[in-house]
Amino acid sequence: MLRRSFPGSATSGVGDESPTAAVDIRLDEELTVRTARRFCCAVSEALTRARDPVRVHLETVKSVDPVGIAALLRAVRIAASLSVAISVLPSAAVYWALFAAGVLDDIPLVDHRATPSELGPPVIPEPQVPEQEWLACTSRLGLRPPTWDELGLFERWAQDPLLDQMMGSELLYLCRHAGPYHPAFTARVFGDPVSLTVLVQPSDRASEPVGFIRLYNINLAERFGFLETAIVRPRPLKSSWGIEASRLFLAYAMDTLELDRVESKVYAYNVLSANALRRNGFRQEGVLRAARRYDGRRWDMLVFAILRDELVVQRARDGFPPMGLWPGDAHP
Repeated sequence: MLRRSFPGSATSGVGDESPTAAVDIRLDEELTVRTARRFCCAVSEALTRARDPVRVHLETVKSVDPVGIAALLRAVRIAASLSVAISVLPSAAVYWALFAAGVLDDIPLVDHRATPSELGPPVIPEPQVPEQEWLACTSRLGLRPPTWDELGLFERWAQDPLLDQMMGSELLYLCRHAGPYHPAFTARVFGDPVSLTVLVQPSDRASEPVGFIRLYNINLAERFGFLETAIVRPRPLKSSWGIEASRLFLAYAMDTLELDRVESKVYAYNVLSANALRRNGFRQEGVLRAARRYDGRRWDMLVFAILRDELVVQRARDGFPPMGLWPGDAHP
């Protein structure tokens, strides 16, 4: 739940024009991809209605992901451009997430009593949210956050030996050995400050998701991250679903996370994935020699990357609309 209170009113209205008054924005439970748009709308309204200081109350937030952190970072930048003072009252989970994401110095925090050495990754509770709309979609497929009940899908995918050989996914490795409802795995899926995981689902919502896409090791300070795409049903593999879903996800990430660079690594024997990256505008930048043992020999790992200018050209060809979180956002 998100609540706003303006000076002189418990709900809305500018009211008291005293320079010591403040606009309070309160967010409960989570600052994630599920709540970021509502948060951005609340901040935008506060900044357009008043020039009083804005206080963002996150003391009860237990779950934070990169989209939530990116929304908070941009709120601070927008307030600075308008010469509006803004401060953030964090929970321990928020403080740890900002520290883990490397942006602790970029957020004007108040009343933070912990130090990084005293904090650990939070245990993420079951998300208490209704079914979400698409984060992004085409006529054929959509991307959305997984639900608690869908974590079993990851366990099934983690047991697929072919998928493990082709990807070597750290996320699926964790799921395979810890289980889909272990706190370490649920935290990685629902509240990891440096990774974002979404399901790929046919536009027919009655159909089961066909895989997942993940950005991991996201560095919001330097604006880069690493892409992992897993399409697990044979028919979609032949229908270029991974290519289409990856393009859509990259366009969404470019708008919400404002990334300038995305990298991906592929085993040299995984020709299908290497060709998919090339079709999506990635360029091979290097080779990690003999980085993987498979089928009785050692194989190279190929390093690919795409830059923001190249992403802009790619999405212009695809005709994707702006997907930013802020009202009137026209990114890119």
